[in-house]
Amino acid sequence: MLKLKEPLKQEKIKLGFYPYTYVRTVVMRALLFRRDDYHKMLKMGFSEIAKFLQESHYRKEINELATHYSGADLLELALTRNLAASFKKLMRISSYEIGLLVREYAKRKDIEDIKTILRGKFTNTDDKLIINSITAAGTLSYAFLASLLKKGSIEEILKGNSLVDFSLLKGGLKDLNEKKNLISIENALDRHYYASLIQFSDRLPKEGALFRDFLLKEVEILNILTLLRLKKAKFDKAAIKDFIIMSGNKAKDSKMIGMADADDLDELSKSLAKIEYGLIIAKGIEEFKKNNSLIALETELYKYLLRQSILFMHQHPLSVDVILGYMFAKDIEARNLKIIVKGKQLGLKEDFIESQLIFE
Repeated sequence: MLKLKEPLKQEKIKLGFYPYTYVRTVVMRALLFRRDDYHKMLKMGFSEIAKFLQESHYRKEINELATHYSGADLLELALTRNLAASFKKLMRISSYEIGLLVREYAKRKDIEDIKTILRGKFTNTDDKLIINSITAAGTLSYAFLASLLKKGSIEEILKGNSLVDFSLLKGGLKDLNEKKNLISIENALDRHYYASLIQFSDRLPKEGALFRDFLLKEVEILNILTLLRLKKAKFDKAAIKDFIIMSGNKAKDSKMIGMADADDLDELSKSLAKIEYGLIIAKGIEEFKKNNSLIALETELYKYLLRQSILFMHQHPLSVDVILGYMFAKDIEARNLKIIVKGKQLGLKEDFIESQLIFE
């Protein structure tokens, strides 16, 4: 099981009252697309969607990139650039204390970018395709991420990543050499990110309680999806436990570890049915058994998280929760739009595309 270094004892972060940042974030959140907007786009042709996005808050990025790109490549790159610009703007308008929280949360984009580079290198994908998939929406610069891509091997990328100590990735690298897959490395990166974010959340005062609760729900959902995938793939029970992300809540962690001991998917399903969103999981597992895909369940669980983030924003409009709510919702929007663009490009049916989307 991955062992993280003991964090240095750090002082609590004092979150003051920053109405300017919160109000600006609420305004940014108001620009995001809603259910009706997605339904409109689903009924449009590809060119109509492009025009719709060009007339929205994606105008700047689309216009800037239009001289060098076109079609789906243009739209997908514009979505990525806009996400990065939004997160960077949030960092700029935040106080030092709020900025710490924003940066810690945004490191998930760094992890995603590092995984994108690793996958590209592993599959010998063209560098141009890889670089266009990088968001640079976290704390690592575009130039730094591009320099990682130029490394000669996956080991060199891991040693130079600057975010996760290489000693924590050696086990995953060993698995890569022996099993010829990136699963263990990607899991180690995810575990480090969430462990670090949970440790950071411990430093937040009571005003950050909802941030921590949301984070723990997200970790629980990721663990549930991991358990289902690995149990379906008939992984060894001990191996499954090594993939579980620890939340720091002893009771919840013990329960999650215990679920890894389930003998099969049916036994695991019975345990999962007892948790807060058991009905969502029960329905998703039935779909999983039928078509061997967790997409429907993953989509419904992230809809649940999105509703939670919106609830936070409505209940606490002038608090750090509005920051979390916006970042999560913005990330979801970028994901949704990429699915629509790719789905329309491939000529997929409207109902199928809609089934992959996450919205209220």
